[in-house]
Amino acid sequence: MPEKKYIRFINSDYQTLFHIPDGGRIRITYPDREPAERVCRFIDEYHTDIGGYHYHICEFAERMEQIGAKYVPLDYVREPEFYEKYYLLATDKSSGPAYYYIDETETHAFAFAPRGAEKGKKFCVVERRLIGDFCKSSIPVQWGGSLQDMRPQDWGFNLAKIKAVTQKPKKRTGPKR
Repeated sequence: MPEKKYIRFINSDYQTLFHIPDGGRIRITYPDREPAERVCRFIDEYHTDIGGYHYHICEFAERMEQIGAKYVPLDYVREPEFYEKYYLLATDKSSGPAYYYIDETETHAFAFAPRGAEKGKKFCVVERRLIGDFCKSSIPVQWGGSLQDMRPQDWGFNLAKIKAVTQKPKKRTGPKR
């Protein structure tokens, strides 16, 4: 089975903005013309093909900043295992289910347990706190059994990204393309 590849998008300061899967799409919004959707192909960790043009990831970020363009993902990494893993319900006897931080804001994270969570605790919003310079502590502030219970968009999270990771893709009906 081939290894899955992910494309990292950054700003010109090398801060990661988002990842998309190889073959995923982005939307570029230009200040002076219509938005454009571009298919992206993985070349290596620092290079990608965007709409048929090869870029170093920082070169692309710098070009977009120079012309005032913004870019956002249209496809998301769907595998929960790609995201950071935490054990929010650990006890002396068990580590509890693994929770994956699907989306983050400056102060909070949205966590999802794909397997093993008890009823009403499949989703969680945690408050992230820095302890010293390196270590983070995560304090659960809201639990829920469904996205409707949680309303992640009210916390500033990207609902499209969360749905892409936490819900099974809809089966297509009709002929294949």
